[in-house]
Amino acid sequence: MFKSDSPVGIDDLSVYVPELFVSTTGEFAVKRGIEPAKLARGIGIERMAIPDAHEDAATMAAMSALELMRRSDLRPEQVGKIYVGTESAVDEAKAIGTYVIGMLEKVYGPGSFQECSTVEFKSACIGTTYALENMSYWLAQEEQDQVGLVVASDVARYDLCSSGEYTQGAGSVSLLVRHRPRLLAFEGIFGAFTRDENDFFRPIGERTAVVNGKHSNDCYLMAVDGAFASFERKARRGGLIDPGLGECPTDYVQHILFHLPYPRMAEYAAASLFRQEWRGLSRWRELEGEIGPEPRVEDYADGGDYARADFEFRKKFTRSELFMQAFRSKVEGSTSISRQVGNIYTGSIYLGLASLLESGKLSPGERACFGSYGSGCSALVFSALVQPGLGSVPSTGILERLAARREISLAEYEQLHEGRRKESIIPPREEFALLRVDEQGYRHYDFVR
Repeated sequence: MFKSDSPVGIDDLSVYVPELFVSTTGEFAVKRGIEPAKLARGIGIERMAIPDAHEDAATMAAMSALELMRRSDLRPEQVGKIYVGTESAVDEAKAIGTYVIGMLEKVYGPGSFQECSTVEFKSACIGTTYALENMSYWLAQEEQDQVGLVVASDVARYDLCSSGEYTQGAGSVSLLVRHRPRLLAFEGIFGAFTRDENDFFRPIGERTAVVNGKHSNDCYLMAVDGAFASFERKARRGGLIDPGLGECPTDYVQHILFHLPYPRMAEYAAASLFRQEWRGLSRWRELEGEIGPEPRVEDYADGGDYARADFEFRKKFTRSELFMQAFRSKVEGSTSISRQVGNIYTGSIYLGLASLLESGKLSPGERACFGSYGSGCSALVFSALVQPGLGSVPSTGILERLAARREISLAEYEQLHEGRRKESIIPPREEFALLRVDEQGYRHYDFVR
């Protein structure tokens, strides 16, 4: 646990999303032969953010980092480290953070970040959370008046017409981590779960990922439940949470944020977690009185029969009054921005934080718990307390920027997706842009005014 007299946490955040989007319920749904309601309600994604021809994970990372620098009036010499979480790396060896520093120096001057160290974290969608954990440990030991930037930046890309295509998205979230933060102070307990799985991966040289859909969902739930159990054991031992008779640890949490490959996944994750939390409590008996008893695997000779019975119970569980009340109060508010952006891999869970901040749902003294997942598979759970300085954190303006984006046609989207379009749909202006890739494969960026 961190020192209470000098807490470490998130002071501010910024979000960058490309100016282009595809509506999932319009031409896309028609041409793909998908019922629009499945995408808008069943999956929860209404619009997918699409990077323009001059954009990639590095430019988006630099854009959100620059906005955060400007929002917080930071000088380069104050930034001791920039950690970047991504699974959309633009180079197999060179850290994406060095490109980001190079771009920032186009604005702040050559060599202005030369004493800032950077490293890239790769662990599928959990990379940024591991970067945040490491940054917090560094700052907890750092006596100087320095801050750290943790940047998530990704382009979620799947094959055209594949089952994962409608969950795509792109964007970047930058987090300002420092002592005595205004927004969230970490409580210093991290619960972890890791296992070797093939639920989602991208072989070397491939532009799109391999997704084993149902297996990936199962791995997600298993890992996040395991990490929550790990967190709760540590929190109890450390005296952070001490539930009384009839209580469970999540009763002491006002906001639960999950990784959001698509917004509906938050419902599945919450249902799995609350089932784990509520068993054995008086409320569980009340719930079973409403929806019937939970199936027991030992009562079924056939595994398939048990799986079907458990699936039906899970559906009833998510429709129960007890679950709906907990979900609406603790989870649902974190999904709003993701509905307009889609999956941004490592940054999706922090879009949830932006959703709560922009909608005014956070209050000082509340506890937020983060359930982060990365395929392959790994999960990390940590908690933070909303700080008294919350009111001094300005709006990010992300909702207004999302509303001002340009919708593109399916043909334009497919050209960008396949890399066939070289000219930008919206020419870059007052932003970082990829100018060219030279004969050695090196990428050249600049700030276009």
